Amino acid sequence: MRSLLLLSLFCCTSLLPAQEYFQQEVDYDISVSLNDRTHELLGQLTLGYTNNSPDQLTRIPFHVWPNAFSSTTTAFAKQKLRNGDTEFYFDDSDNWGELDGLNFTVDGNPARHQADASHPDIVYLTLPEPLAPGGTITIRTPFRVDVPNSYSRLGHVGESYQVTQWYPKPAVYDTDGWHAMPYLDQGEFYSEFGSFKVAITLPENYVVGATGILEEASEREWLLEKAATNRKNLVTRAVTVGTGEEPFPASSASTKTITFTAERVHDFAWFADKRFKVLHDTLQLAGAPEPINVWSMYTETEAALWARSTEYLKRAVRFYSDKVGTYPYPQVTGVQSALSAGGGMEYPMITVIGLSYSARSLDEVLTHEVGHNWFYGILGSNERDSPWMDEGLNSYYEGRYMDTYYEKEQTNVPFIGSLDLGRTGYRYLARQGRDQAPNTNADSLSQWNYWIQAYSKPAMALSELEAFVGADKVDAAMRKYYRQWRFKHPQPDDFFRVMEAELGSEISPWLADAMLTTKTSDWKVNSVRNGQINLAHSGDRPAPATAQIELGDGTKLARTQVPGEIPEKQADGGEGTKATLPEAANPLDLYAHNNASGTRKPVFRFGIGTGDAEKLPLFALPLLGYNIHDGFQAGVALHNRTLLPQPFEWMIAPLYGFSSGEVNGFGGARYRLLRPFSGVRQVMLSAGTQRWSDFTLARTDEAYGYARTAAKVEFYFDNPPITERKTKAFIQGIYLNKNRPAFARIDTVTQIVGTRDEANLFIRLGFESRTEREINPFAYALTLEYKNRDDGQSEAFEASHLRLDGTVEGAFQYEAGNFFRYRVFCAYFIQNELRDRAFYPESALSLVDNADSDYRRDGLYLGRNVNPDQNDWADQQLGRRQGGFRAPISSQFPAFKSNNYMVATNLDVDLPFGKLPIPLGVFLDAGYYGFRALSSDPATGRFSWVGGASLTLLDNRVGVFLPLVADPDTRNLLDQRGGLLSGLSVRLQLDGWLPWKWVDGIL
Repeated sequence: MRSLLLLSLFCCTSLLPAQEYFQQEVDYDISVSLNDRTHELLGQLTLGYTNNSPDQLTRIPFHVWPNAFSSTTTAFAKQKLRNGDTEFYFDDSDNWGELDGLNFTVDGNPARHQADASHPDIVYLTLPEPLAPGGTITIRTPFRVDVPNSYSRLGHVGESYQVTQWYPKPAVYDTDGWHAMPYLDQGEFYSEFGSFKVAITLPENYVVGATGILEEASEREWLLEKAATNRKNLVTRAVTVGTGEEPFPASSASTKTITFTAERVHDFAWFADKRFKVLHDTLQLAGAPEPINVWSMYTETEAALWARSTEYLKRAVRFYSDKVGTYPYPQVTGVQSALSAGGGMEYPMITVIGLSYSARSLDEVLTHEVGHNWFYGILGSNERDSPWMDEGLNSYYEGRYMDTYYEKEQTNVPFIGSLDLGRTGYRYLARQGRDQAPNTNADSLSQWNYWIQAYSKPAMALSELEAFVGADKVDAAMRKYYRQWRFKHPQPDDFFRVMEAELGSEISPWLADAMLTTKTSDWKVNSVRNGQINLAHSGDRPAPATAQIELGDGTKLARTQVPGEIPEKQADGGEGTKATLPEAANPLDLYAHNNASGTRKPVFRFGIGTGDAEKLPLFALPLLGYNIHDGFQAGVALHNRTLLPQPFEWMIAPLYGFSSGEVNGFGGARYRLLRPFSGVRQVMLSAGTQRWSDFTLARTDEAYGYARTAAKVEFYFDNPPITERKTKAFIQGIYLNKNRPAFARIDTVTQIVGTRDEANLFIRLGFESRTEREINPFAYALTLEYKNRDDGQSEAFEASHLRLDGTVEGAFQYEAGNFFRYRVFCAYFIQNELRDRAFYPESALSLVDNADSDYRRDGLYLGRNVNPDQNDWADQQLGRRQGGFRAPISSQFPAFKSNNYMVATNLDVDLPFGKLPIPLGVFLDAGYYGFRALSSDPATGRFSWVGGASLTLLDNRVGVFLPLVADPDTRNLLDQRGGLLSGLSVRLQLDGWLPWKWVDGIL
């Protein structure tokens, strides 16, 4: 019965017609004046709004995006903090901006408006009468804009103005409903097509570049005269690049009003600067009725580079017109001005970019931004919901433009080599399960994923498509997409529908998968025999492979293969035939190490680097070390970890101790499982071992050591980046074996009779969560630990335990770069056979986290078990586990230990004196714990505290702490150490500095 019901529902809904495409129409008439003393705009908006939808409208959402700069609680301000930028948050509110003065009328009748409850940069206009399908209304309102400092796009730097996203603007209404959206720095826009008439009044010596056609002939003649003079000056004199700040001339006492008009556009932007120099040219496109006016406006700062700017603009317009579709607008303008949102920003017919520093970079950024006239300007996709549809498609053609006019350029990184940043970034994130689908809302993409998924990955997907069908066919399909959807709002399905119709069903579903999912594809060259290559595919994205076969006589053949296809014999190549999967033709192939036939040749390299298909890199890194038992140590770390994560990684690091004569070091391996099941982005399986000396017998000066072997499984959960949260769970097993001297009484004399082993097994379950907010980061962790008892030791001194630990830590950034930090540690022995005794083993809870309380040997310390004959400065190295007490109290004193429970807090405050040359602060540590001085004593709670001055670096991983005040017992123990320097404690958390620990967190 249920199956029949579902079938009936399916049939009925399948017969319902899809809602027909419609598009609203807007016609703007705006007059605005600029006050460059108060940095204000006073405007009057008249808007004709035509309802082409089948729906009756009762209200219209308006974007008033300057209000994004009105407080620290807007979506823009929150996103800037998520991306690590605190400039706006901590700036003086006098430098912020807003839009106010709204007073709407609709067809002459007053109309109410109300701000969105969550976003002050969205208001809802309630219509006095519903707007019927096919109807048109006239909306009027005055408005005032307080232009902010340059934090993003809209802004000013002195008297240089970037007037963008500046007027009240209705949201798009389409078949999915209204698309009201707050302003964002990372994430662009979606707007209705229409016409603009904008009259701008400002001091008459301002040069203005804007969307549309300049209507005043006198202003045009003035600009052409400036352009001729500037062109002549560039030829007759040398101009340096980067001449520094250029002063603003005084504003004219008189004003001018200039008017711009534009048709079939969905935005209007203008840029005004009294310092602008101007260049002008024209471009005649094939099939265009009239030449296009080409303008560039720039300051003296990079005048030398902008000498060829009109040439770059013309070449870019011609390139996109040939490949995608003829440029339909009467002018194109490039402007060099202040910009705080990336390298450049596009608007219809005009683009603004910041400083370029080289001619190639200027050409590249101008071309990219001009290209947005097609992918955003003419093909008006929803940039917020599907950022790849403008940035990704445009980046593909920008890349082809650069390949046409320049040599291929890669980024060279010292000790690593040349990198293709887009491909490297994609693989870096995808191999850790940290990538997101390109078709993700821009505000939900992490900062790095925005650049990779919106720009690089879609461009690489089109390069993959180009390798499969050829560039000419890609261009032909794109021209069809352009003709079908120009001046409309295409959605992702519309793009894929055109591509599949033009290029065939063979491109489905792998092209769409690249844009809509995080599915991956990896090809492997299995073998080559007699010209036939055997490829194997893995991954859930069935993308094709494009292979290059080189026959024994040097002949090169190319072929493509899709998953499941039986390869055909290419040629009788004989001996020496080999095959590769070129990275340029297979840019989204997840791993490159298996992309060539034959055996990879081992090569040794220094430090860390990249791998390739034909060479097996083995990296070597010299190591130096020291501890008081082994003395100075020297060795080498050998590993296979490249800059990009590998499925299987290993490291071996032997070191020789010159004092102990021992071979020490560490080694380990780990294996990654990517997205093994829903909600988990990565599972890491790891195992390792280490050996160091940690005890020196005073009477013989002989060093003894420990061996630690551990295995761990970590589950990294898939949290949306917008939450700024990272969580993981783990299970870990540790086997610790300590080698110690064995003693026996022989003829009444205690003598050394060999060695003995002290062994323990630890099983740990844990969960960790970190919310990495810029202003108030927060983290917590829970760990349950079981330790078994070493049966070879007396029950009076050794016991098993079951312990629960919890840690909470966080911070508050109270001014730029200065924090108040807090940490709370709580622990309780659920089971401990030494609970009622006054003997405190290494595994007892410790308020002081020194080497001796690191009972599992998790950390790397300069000295453990310091004996009286050794320098006790090694006791001054402390960690940040357990109680975190920053007082170098020797473990020889039973104080600050507990076999029962412990609660401790650590507080730090950076000194509020602005940007000090060194990061000084103060600290306070306190703890309350169960304690027995003697086993016969009753259990009591003891409270201890210490405070002082601090100097910390590298996110508190390195620090120096000077105790200045303390409770009497703590003060007494500190005084027993000696002078001021003996009371210092030093934090060196060395265990997190291994290359493969920090390299996973670069992006």
